[in-house]
Amino acid sequence: MLDICQSIKNKISSDSEVFYWPDPSYIDDIKHYATTSTTLPICSVEPATSADVATIMKIIRETQVPFAVKGGGHTLNPGFSSTTGIHIAMRRFDKVIYHANNQTVDVDSGLIWDDVYRALDPYNVSVVGGRVSGVGVAGFTLGGGYSWKSNQFGLAIDNVLGYELVSPNGTIVYVTNDSYSDIFFGLKGGFNNFGIVTNFKLRALPQTLVYGGLLIYVDIHKFDNILTALVKFQNNNKDPKAQLLPSFFRQAGLISFTLTVFYDAPTAPTGTFDEFMNISHFGVLKTRSFLSFIKAVPVFITDGMR
Repeated sequence: MLDICQSIKNKISSDSEVFYWPDPSYIDDIKHYATTSTTLPICSVEPATSADVATIMKIIRETQVPFAVKGGGHTLNPGFSSTTGIHIAMRRFDKVIYHANNQTVDVDSGLIWDDVYRALDPYNVSVVGGRVSGVGVAGFTLGGGYSWKSNQFGLAIDNVLGYELVSPNGTIVYVTNDSYSDIFFGLKGGFNNFGIVTNFKLRALPQTLVYGGLLIYVDIHKFDNILTALVKFQNNNKDPKAQLLPSFFRQAGLISFTLTVFYDAPTAPTGTFDEFMNISHFGVLKTRSFLSFIKAVPVFITDGMR
């Protein structure tokens, strides 16, 4: 397969590159959140343009070589974005463009949501995207995408207005509900089975300051109280702006319960989260920017490898 890598290298533009083991770029390209998702490809390709992605797809189609496409690399599943063949790393697709005139955002597929929120923060807008730091735009969106804003605006995939897509035969098309409507439907949960998405056009949403943070509970005798409060919240909460993300962690033999608390406004109505605040905990809830809230979740939850 080395000859196929060389063929790709010869035909792509100088903006794109091919890497081999043990080049540091190769190692970065194949790295995943979960070690189970990481395999060693024969080479890694970093395309920088849709035209180069199209060139790569044509060569892959002609040779029938195994391949995979990686956006953020947060998948837990082997083979979803890893391969022993040609590894396509989308990291050079890294632009975010906000269009104030029609309230849309063009987001490249090689980004993680941190990058998107950071770019949009000065405009006081956001999008329906990932809930924690380190999650990739492409896999999250094409897989459906449950967000802090999903109770208000639906899944991430429901807020995609258009896709720039390189089809399996190397044709570059722009997919909307009006053009290529069958592919538009198929991409809702279709991951990369219909081609490689290089750019998403997303609906922009007004973004105020938000209220929330991380609460950490270490008294195992209180865990039943927390779970009871969670069930009550799930059954009784009718406010779409209020969300919780509970997790158990075991580290150095100690078990802790973490609760990420979110309210999509500068303050939460009185009583919304009182049951959780009344149980002994570490951490505070406060008013902050949406970007600050996303970054407040400890990086060890999504950083590194599993």
